[in-house]
Amino acid sequence: MNTDIRIDKTSHLLAGTASVMAGMCFLFGMIVYITVFSFGSYGDIGKSIAPQLTLMSTYSALMYLWYFVIYIVFGVALMVFQIAIKPHLQTGWFASIALVFGYFWSGLTIASGMLANIGTHMVLELMEVNQELAISLWYTLQMLINGIGGGNELVGGIWLLLLGLSYKADLIIERWLRAVAIVFGGIGLFTAVPILTDLGEIFGIGSMVWFLVMGCYQLGRYRGGKAYV
Repeated sequence: MNTDIRIDKTSHLLAGTASVMAGMCFLFGMIVYITVFSFGSYGDIGKSIAPQLTLMSTYSALMYLWYFVIYIVFGVALMVFQIAIKPHLQTGWFASIALVFGYFWSGLTIASGMLANIGTHMVLELMEVNQELAISLWYTLQMLINGIGGGNELVGGIWLLLLGLSYKADLIIERWLRAVAIVFGGIGLFTAVPILTDLGEIFGIGSMVWFLVMGCYQLGRYRGGKAYV
């Protein structure tokens, strides 16, 4: 087996594994929020804060895990995927810019996760000594988390759009992956408009499906032992 094929198989393995992990992070985040945190409308500053703080206190361990998975684990998986998928992108400006935004998005999500977990711990500690200050800190925490990593999907949308435009697409499944990336990347761009932030849910579902399908495809190519052509 020559060096080029070995490198190619490794890129399929890493890209596939990281992509599945990223998709599972999306899925985990959605399931936990829908089954637990949605009942207190957690994170909605327009709703009463009392049940949200109660939810935070009751499910603090789950919340730490939730933030860790959807931000930190996802950020690491995205970083690995970005590196591994590079050989399968067409050379040019789109691919180069996509790489930059991929690393940027990864850094933002990891930072958001660290901020979310540390901030949540501080809010819980303050609730025992100064509830008013804890409430104020909670609002600040939501602003920072949403501003850096969750309020809109602009950075992720730009990355997915550019990745789709630069992805090598010879087979039908590859063309599908490319088209889906372009469509949902475009949707991500619109979430930067305040009245269209709800499109983030569509972007999240689309990205989850895309990562899972991409991961399964890349792992299939790895198991098949075929060089990328």
